[in-house]
Amino acid sequence: MNRSRGLFVVLATVVIALGAAAPAAAVPSPQDASFLIGIHQANLYEIAAGNLAAQKGTSDEVRRLGQLIAEDHTKFDAAVVAVADQVKVALPKVSSPERQDVLKELAAMPTGSSFDQMWITREIETQGESLQSARTELNFGFDPRVKELARQADDMLITHVTELNRADADVNAG
Repeated sequence: MNRSRGLFVVLATVVIALGAAAPAAAVPSPQDASFLIGIHQANLYEIAAGNLAAQKGTSDEVRRLGQLIAEDHTKFDAAVVAVADQVKVALPKVSSPERQDVLKELAAMPTGSSFDQMWITREIETQGESLQSARTELNFGFDPRVKELARQADDMLITHVTELNRADADVNAG
């Protein structure tokens, strides 16, 4: 019995020593990595969609919101890229195929009230999807830097969705 206990102590000491000698590299959790990749792709889409609205929008409000959304997502994406570099998450160079399809659909729309209505509708959908992603990260993420990005995204996206809903009421009322 005493000998077994001694062997256990020796093995425990070796395990602790090995752990201290070779610490595991800080690998982001799958949730954190997924959020960084997804929000970066969303930012790429929002920048392009916002610029498209700023150019093709008929109403002043759609043009203003397009510019605001493009600017906000450009600034936010710089922070996302910086954190992704810190935690060693490789980011894609383009938005998701689904959002690329939405961009093509918007680009093909003629300028006019139909474009404004479609852009607002698509923006409410895509901003809402990003908001859900940010809230999932806030609830299930691990890295405090990534969670802080999710908190910032949450604030920004709530502002965008609120303004888009107001614009939707104005555009559809007219």
